[in-house]
Amino acid sequence: MSGDVPADQAAAELERLRRLVGPNEHSYDDLVAELRAAEQGVRAAEAAAGELRAENNLLRIELRRARQDQYHVWKLAARPWRLVRALKRTAGPGG
Repeated sequence: MSGDVPADQAAAELERLRRLVGPNEHSYDDLVAELRAAEQGVRAAEAAAGELRAENNLLRIELRRARQDQYHVWKLAARPWRLVRALKRTAGPGG
């Protein structure tokens, strides 16, 4: 009796059953491998983002220190008498 089913009906039934059951094992294995590769890619991207955040924080600290140094140099250059007074204080009483 199974030989009495036309080929197009058999193909339609096979397609319907595949939709119900889901992908075959080979397709499932491919999807799992793709998922694992995507997860590794995400982990690598997150690690790189963390390294960039740390580097960004270090650069901000260095920039703040450089601006402080620039301000102190500006204060001394704008008011040279302060520099002279500070040098006299550090030289001591005989200086």
